[in-house]
Amino acid sequence: MSRRAYGTLNIEQRGPTTWRLRWRAPGPDGKLKQMSETVKGSESKANKRANQISTSLETGDFIAKNKMTVREFLDKWFEDYVLTNCTEKTAQGYRQLIDCYGRDIANRQVQTLTTINIQSVYSKMTKRGLQPTTVRAVHRMIHKALETGVEWEILKRNVSDGCTPPKIVKNEMKIWDAESRAKFFDFIKAHKYSDLLVFSVLTGARRGEICGLTWENVDLSDHRISIVKNIGRINGKGLISRNPKTNRSRRSLALSPPAVKLLHEVRGKQLAYQSIAGDHWHATGYVFTQPDGKPIDPDLVTKAFNKMVKEAGVPHLTPHGLRHAYASACLELGVSPKTVSQHLGHASISTTYDIYAHVIPELEDEAVRKVAEKLLGK
Repeated sequence: MSRRAYGTLNIEQRGPTTWRLRWRAPGPDGKLKQMSETVKGSESKANKRANQISTSLETGDFIAKNKMTVREFLDKWFEDYVLTNCTEKTAQGYRQLIDCYGRDIANRQVQTLTTINIQSVYSKMTKRGLQPTTVRAVHRMIHKALETGVEWEILKRNVSDGCTPPKIVKNEMKIWDAESRAKFFDFIKAHKYSDLLVFSVLTGARRGEICGLTWENVDLSDHRISIVKNIGRINGKGLISRNPKTNRSRRSLALSPPAVKLLHEVRGKQLAYQSIAGDHWHATGYVFTQPDGKPIDPDLVTKAFNKMVKEAGVPHLTPHGLRHAYASACLELGVSPKTVSQHLGHASISTTYDIYAHVIPELEDEAVRKVAEKLLGK
């Protein structure tokens, strides 16, 4: 069989239509390593591939062939990147997305993955009736994983850059009117989560933040609480107290007189529960607890809330609707969007504008009317 050099690369004919390319290039550790690749076809095809490799070696763009499948790559990305750089809750979400929606491309070699392959996954998800939010979550996961693959020099480029996940149709967020709020909170007065839900609508805090609030972060004399932790359930680990996802989520909130009064009542009830439980009391330090002092699972609050809404006969709403009610009331009373954004712990003020876009224009209309009246003396 013939053998000849091709620049820094050798081509050896191994059969009538089989060619083996050999060259030396830096491996992952930076040291030169002997590499090879088999090309099946004509001599011109082998020469073309040899030229591609030589050019990529000269420009520093060479990526060695890797037989790793998409599933193997995603598992490696999860173990080596996600578990090291992401929160447990985010890692749990990524794991679920990988396991549930990566099957269609799981056995394909990751280096042969194309934009069309990934777009096909999104199309099938949409045809199965999955929501755009779910499809876009998968897109974000795949894009981040492939971007890491480029950084690891496993992939030459991120083929998901050319994908177009479905757009999210943003529905106007729902809140109860005053009558529905009064009816609901009157209905749940005797419920074990009543105080927690009332505190939610009085502060606009998230479920996990309220369930994760401890007495050491409550200042009743100064009428403030500090949001420094939240609590949530992690598969295989149970309820976990963790740091907020962003720095803006760590914040200090002023409390209204009704909220302060409620916390005094909660403290009194907790002392009574502690007295009854005796040695069975769990001194966890949480503000809102089960009768034995253990923390409350935010997911159980959601399940109970959905049941209470149906039984109370009020319009459908999620617990997040209580947070929306607080924010909307603030904006309608003239509190600046920036202040509302800081209070809610949004990642940026643009998030606040995005969620409450239907409320803010009405406030601006009212503001310009008042300015005109002032300027004209009317």
